[in-house]
Amino acid sequence: MVIIINLNREMTNISERYEKLRVIAREVTMENISHLYQDHSKIILTKIDSKALQASVGWFDIECSRPRAEWSWKEAARVYRKEYTKRFEMAIWHSGKLCGLSYGRPSYGKTRLRIELIEGAPRAGNSLGPRRVVPITIMNATAYAGILGAKELRIMSPVPGLIDYYESLDFTYVETSGARYYPNFLYKILK
Repeated sequence: MVIIINLNREMTNISERYEKLRVIAREVTMENISHLYQDHSKIILTKIDSKALQASVGWFDIECSRPRAEWSWKEAARVYRKEYTKRFEMAIWHSGKLCGLSYGRPSYGKTRLRIELIEGAPRAGNSLGPRRVVPITIMNATAYAGILGAKELRIMSPVPGLIDYYESLDFTYVETSGARYYPNFLYKILK
């Protein structure tokens, strides 16, 4: 009984430690955003909580010209919270509306940070506007990677129609076998 209690306490301490690191990364990102966007005071970065998950369900009610994500954010939250204590996660809000969600995780040696899931709200419901969810996500992932000591940022299994866009953001595309455990990815060396 004592061993289980101590293990639970230790896991809570580890979870709290990494949540504090994610908060620091979001604060650094907000500082960067304040120099880039005139409407920065309307942007809020948070963890993916029940409010964000509920707001993401509303995205299905909005007409969307691009393909929808092939995953459930609620299921992703369950898996990432349970399996990946060191996870990267972020919800982007603008004027009180959810505009983007992302999850990822560091490699086991923490030399790379992988953005595995990223989605912006459909344009009609995205008060942040087009083409800002990804740059803000990359800023935040870069800050978190820096805190962890990672030297490379990856975007895993990119949507084919977005590869050119990611490459315009200084990522390099790597086509692999495409197998489940060896997906295509883009990478950027962090300085």
